[in-house]
Amino acid sequence: MKRSLFTLLILCSSLSMNALKAVPEKPEQFEKLENEFSLECQKYGAESCAARFISMAACTYVFAVNQGKNPDEAMDIADELFVRIMRGNKIKPEIMFNEEKNIKPIIVNEVSQRTALCKEATEKAVPILFKARGMNEPSPEIQKRLTDSFGYWWISTIETIYKKGKR
Repeated sequence: MKRSLFTLLILCSSLSMNALKAVPEKPEQFEKLENEFSLECQKYGAESCAARFISMAACTYVFAVNQGKNPDEAMDIADELFVRIMRGNKIKPEIMFNEEKNIKPIIVNEVSQRTALCKEATEKAVPILFKARGMNEPSPEIQKRLTDSFGYWWISTIETIYKKGKR
């Protein structure tokens, strides 16, 4: 079956991502995603597909943290997922960036909307991330701000990595 649980994660925006917490870990799971997970990117557009895949990676990160993965391992899982599904859908990362090497606003907006679908999981992950970094638990106000801006933070990390690689 070509459509996996991740298809639901992307396509069913009214469905809470909180209920969909599959985190691939084994090489064969990533390989299967790369080979079998496909969206109709010709229909949605490469930029929209990239935004969906960025959001999947971001939400996978918080799901992995909530499942007990350390932040670095969770990041590795999210990065691998992103690379594999972009490659499997034949989307080149360069299409995400403008001339200033920033992610295009249309993608940023869509990522912000889509990562809001895993808001509860993000809110749960924030104190775990603070603790993992040896920091005190954030105040409720800080936790809310970090949760609300999670999609933008995720985008900024991608931009930073891209800019470092393009020097």
